[in-house]
Amino acid sequence: MNAKVSATMITQQTMDWSDYSTGIAWGTVTLFIGVIVGYIGLITAIYMQVMSLPVGMFIATLLVYLGFTVAHEAGHGNIAHEVTWMKPLERFMGWSLTIPFLILPFGLFAKIHDYHHAFTNEPDRDPDHWVSGNTWLKASFRAPTLALSYLYLTATRFKDDPVITQTHKSSLAYYAVTLSIIVGLIWSGYGLELLMVGIIPVFLASYVLGMLFDWIPHKPTRQQSRYQNTRSYLFPGLKYLTLGQNYHHIHHLYPRVSWYNYERVFNLIRPELEAKNAPIETLFSNTFSKKLPGFGKSINALEPSSVDGAHKLTLHVESIQRETSESVAITFENLNEKNLPFKAGQYVTVTKYLNGEAVTRCYSIFESPSAGKLSIGVKWVKNGLLSSYLNNELAVGDELTVAGPFGHFIYDPVTAKTSKLLTLIAGGSGITPILSIAKTALAMNSEGEVHLIYANRSIIDVMFLRQINELSFEYPERFSITYIYQKNHTGWNGETGYLNEEKLINMLAIHSEPEDAQYYICGPDIMKNIVVSTLQNLNIRSEHIFIEEFSQSTPKPEGSIHKVSIVLANGSTYDLDVAENQTVLQVATQEGVKIPHACGVGQCGCCMMQVTEGVSELASDETPGLLPGEQVRGLTLACQCRPKSALSLIEGVINE
Repeated sequence: MNAKVSATMITQQTMDWSDYSTGIAWGTVTLFIGVIVGYIGLITAIYMQVMSLPVGMFIATLLVYLGFTVAHEAGHGNIAHEVTWMKPLERFMGWSLTIPFLILPFGLFAKIHDYHHAFTNEPDRDPDHWVSGNTWLKASFRAPTLALSYLYLTATRFKDDPVITQTHKSSLAYYAVTLSIIVGLIWSGYGLELLMVGIIPVFLASYVLGMLFDWIPHKPTRQQSRYQNTRSYLFPGLKYLTLGQNYHHIHHLYPRVSWYNYERVFNLIRPELEAKNAPIETLFSNTFSKKLPGFGKSINALEPSSVDGAHKLTLHVESIQRETSESVAITFENLNEKNLPFKAGQYVTVTKYLNGEAVTRCYSIFESPSAGKLSIGVKWVKNGLLSSYLNNELAVGDELTVAGPFGHFIYDPVTAKTSKLLTLIAGGSGITPILSIAKTALAMNSEGEVHLIYANRSIIDVMFLRQINELSFEYPERFSITYIYQKNHTGWNGETGYLNEEKLINMLAIHSEPEDAQYYICGPDIMKNIVVSTLQNLNIRSEHIFIEEFSQSTPKPEGSIHKVSIVLANGSTYDLDVAENQTVLQVATQEGVKIPHACGVGQCGCCMMQVTEGVSELASDETPGLLPGEQVRGLTLACQCRPKSALSLIEGVINE
């Protein structure tokens, strides 16, 4: 008896989400059969005139709502999971239960929905962002037309997307079927029945689905981090009404888990969710649980709450200040009166969808952490898509995706107190993080001096001139500035030309003990190299020198490099050289090879490929988009696939 209990305890302790995403999902199969039987009964009753049209409209709405869950599960591969022979039946279920939607082909929906998972709450790339907004009323106007918004995106933003274009042939076949049904019913005199039992229920069900799958789980749609971009909201019996969608965390974290297992997985990982500051709420906190916040009131959904150090948020632009003819200062609105936390010297990334691609760039923060605001400086760069947009087109109230903070170019006021002199050396837009450091140092180290050396092309190119002058007025005894301009101008008696070793030594000589100072450097590479070389020649210790270097998103090749042959679904073939520390998708993207993908982090499974030859490994152990059984069958994800030998890959799944 004790041995059996121990075995049970061990089994329970070792279970994880993947134990609930394997084998045929018989619960979904049962739901499919029930919906089909319901449609047969509904059509028969309407034809025999034994059911009124209003009652038929209600039942049809319920069937569309229930049928969507089957199609949704089929789109994620959650009916067959790793059972190969079930895959054709899974697709049949998905296609058959999207026919009542009349305008939403199963293949198109499945691929667009992958983008929702990949870019949740991202205003430019989340197709379900259409159903967003702070108020129920605004979302209510949009939810019934979500399917129509998908078609609009297909014709505009996604018109050249390789993932979406693969669905065009099947979509045409779908529309041929649904159009034939519509024309046939109207021709046969059943136009009113079509309207009451066919068309109106689609919009009614779409409203409920849009609210349950999008607005309610994701509002206020500002969080994009993995644990904060949706919520779980609890109440007895709610899982039956929402078909498990009230545990929306589970669906987004592990989209291969079947809907009727959401609650089990939620209870399994709840400690992890709570530790990660995932929003967990209850509909009525006073009656059901006083320990949980009421619906929509979790601070983890309302303000920056990531515990991993880096946040990803959708932020509104609060103000735009023109600094020079080629630069602007952008300040973002706080979330729930809380700004994104950062340290002096750090940067964030800003992402905007431009010219058919998501463009991401790094921009440093110029405010001090104590200011309570997130503000960045942006210098226009020739042929720079994002810098041009931010300088010339961005408007107050616009939304941008902001992630961070990042960077190790950090000023620590505690350790800095050991040095009475802080020397800051900036070139051009490199003043941005330097200004944040200057503000912080002057405010928090009352005994320290700050010397700013600032190099620019000319006086009209000086960013943050007003703020620098304000600091000099506020701290006249502790803050000194040395400007150097490449171009001379009338009335200027200071340094001109390029900053070189001789000029820098003279600038540093105004202090009696430069070797005891701390040095922070940010600017063009040529300038940084000159400054570092000069400081080294002055025997400045390396631990006193801090240099800003933005991190690279794609790793440089390390280890053995292997040949990877790729065959895409459209017949295109490519040969890539991929190092063992790189993924196939990273190198393909660098080389301009468009492998269909969405999330890029192993969650959605959109870049699934069959390994026909060679050995590979996954970049991460956490790959919800690829089940263990699929790995055994030789499947991999391009975004996670690292070669260990020469590889041959074919896009998609080869049926056995």
